[in-house]
Amino acid sequence: MDTVLLRLPTVVPKFGTNTPVCLPLGMAYIASTIRDLGFDVRCVDAVGEDPFKHIVLENPNFLSFGLSTPEIVEKVGKCDVIGVSLMFSHDWAVAKSIIQKIRENNPKTVIICGGEHVTAVPEFCLNDCPAIDICVLGEGEETISELMPAIQSKAPLGDIKGIVYRSGGEAISTGPRTRIAVLDDLPRPAWDLLPMENYLSNSLGYGVNPGRTVPLQVARGCPYQCTFCSSPQMWTTRWNVRDVDEVIAEMQYDIDTYGAQNFDWYDLTSIVKKDWIVDFCRKVIAKNWGITWQMPSGTRSEALDEEVLQLMYLSGQRNISYAPESGSPDTLKEIKKKISLDSMKISIKSALKVGLNVKLNLIMGFPNETKERVFETLSFVRSMALMGVHDINITCYAPYPGSEAFLGLQNEGKIAMNEEYFYALTSYTDLRHSMSYSDHIGNRALTLYRLGGFIMFYSLSYLTRPIRLIKGFYNLFTGKAESRLDTALRGIFDRLFIKKFKINNV
Repeated sequence: MDTVLLRLPTVVPKFGTNTPVCLPLGMAYIASTIRDLGFDVRCVDAVGEDPFKHIVLENPNFLSFGLSTPEIVEKVGKCDVIGVSLMFSHDWAVAKSIIQKIRENNPKTVIICGGEHVTAVPEFCLNDCPAIDICVLGEGEETISELMPAIQSKAPLGDIKGIVYRSGGEAISTGPRTRIAVLDDLPRPAWDLLPMENYLSNSLGYGVNPGRTVPLQVARGCPYQCTFCSSPQMWTTRWNVRDVDEVIAEMQYDIDTYGAQNFDWYDLTSIVKKDWIVDFCRKVIAKNWGITWQMPSGTRSEALDEEVLQLMYLSGQRNISYAPESGSPDTLKEIKKKISLDSMKISIKSALKVGLNVKLNLIMGFPNETKERVFETLSFVRSMALMGVHDINITCYAPYPGSEAFLGLQNEGKIAMNEEYFYALTSYTDLRHSMSYSDHIGNRALTLYRLGGFIMFYSLSYLTRPIRLIKGFYNLFTGKAESRLDTALRGIFDRLFIKKFKINNV
């Protein structure tokens, strides 16, 4: 069977601070799994094929990064099976229209969708987009290993766990699949099927990219149950980590094959066990590769004492993100974020001491959040700026499908899953517009609080450490990035002035 895996364009606000042009790690894992089954598979990465092309959508406040719909349909062509990656719910409005166009060109093709958005609301996806035949829930490698032979032989799908499929006009769920026990049994990502050089030669990735960057996944899942996160539904609360030697071997392969200079860890929660990270760092130091690595999505601080952080720095860690989410103890309790702010401050101070570039991720506008709690967060922001933290990201709460808080708002009738809702999910990256789901804070007030927090943080940072301002201007005009702010400003600058980049479609 001829199989195509498709990564769709990504939707961002016109003035968003974050443009996630990064390699599709999940799709690369699925591609290698299908290839190992003996099927012909090719990948169409709509973002990677033209990563700096942006299309203004019907709503001019939003852009779509990547190929146009006609270009995607042409590249997909005719095939037997199409697998579509649908990770982020804010892409849904654009994604479903593209899938429908692909269906028109492939009326008999089996269209499978997977990813966090699909896992959260599979029945909705089947009903809202009639072109989809099957939704794969959670981890997809073992499911696709059973699904592909069944499709080929036209066998019944009812015994394949972990899917929701269309049958007789109804959505049939086969129930959840058990999590993959040993991650090292999975084949390595099929990077050779993707336009790698477009990413590598332009230093594209999820974090701060000092060079040729390759994604890495060392663990899956998260043992915590934050109410704003859809991870428990996608991954359950089981945390699986790979063997250190297998991770080192994969890094060596990427260095030898792709000239990797930096590794972005795509894990939800990278560090839970201190002995694992200590072992990893010591083995990387022994390799003497001269590479960097980073955890851009945010991590917890429980295992990050000064000993660990020093080893991380010596092994090449340069940019670390902490995720306190809020500076209000009451909010942290309500969202089930089980952390100690005092303990995190100690870890952050140690990270700064050893020379790491530190970024904090914070969220405002949680359901039931009050102005008093927001001011507690702003006070925390002030203390972090004075401590010397380099970067901060203050987003507004986005009720992603599959999260506990989303279900609560939906039950209260505060969410209607329409196009307006999906576009509004992007407001977490847009400093001009915020969407508040708190009865105590309006949209405009939330925008002002976020802007105020940013201005206060960077004003204090630059006043107390003026060399950072000078370096920031230098980095903006030279294209160098040492912090997430450098990366964000560069992205906005490039979109506004339409800079031409090197694209290599070989």
